[in-house]
Amino acid sequence: MKDSVSPIRNRGAALLAIAASLVLCCSSAVFAGEDVPAAKLPEPVTKAIMERFPKAELIKAEKETEKGKVKYEVKIRTEGKEKEVDVSPEGKILEVDDED
Repeated sequence: MKDSVSPIRNRGAALLAIAASLVLCCSSAVFAGEDVPAAKLPEPVTKAIMERFPKAELIKAEKETEKGKVKYEVKIRTEGKEKEVDVSPEGKILEVDDED
């Protein structure tokens, strides 16, 4: 008796592997950001951060696109604490997270 695997089972395993690869690939592309120098941030983004955190020092910024929407994720230091601020290109603060 031959020890063989059904071609359908092989095809199913191959499709599952391809699907898993696509999910991993696409999900990492959604969350990967493009580094943006602080001097190149859109003026509304910088203005919104400086109005909310007048003593802020901009440390790092990334431009991200998630579900077709662009946002800027900006790491700042203010009053001895680091924060991550998500801001829309129009200057709306979407979220503030304490990093410390």
